[in-house]
Amino acid sequence: MAIAGGGTGGHLFPALAVAEALVEQGLARSEVLFLGSPRGLEERLVPRHGFPLEVLPVQPFRGRGLRHRAAVVAGLP
Repeated sequence: MAIAGGGTGGHLFPALAVAEALVEQGLARSEVLFLGSPRGLEERLVPRHGFPLEVLPVQPFRGRGLRHRAAVVAGLP
């Protein structure tokens, strides 16, 4: 199960709660993969909760011009 929900506590803490609920339902912690950025809270907090984290080279999308948005989309894997 992949969970993307980091950056800020408002996104990360609900995502961690969902992950914990999945574990309570029988899913192994190693089967819950968090996807996040190297700049978000998830880089510190997800490993503390025992879940694997895959850090992706992402950039903020909102509040930027069209040229920046096109560059972000072009840089997606």
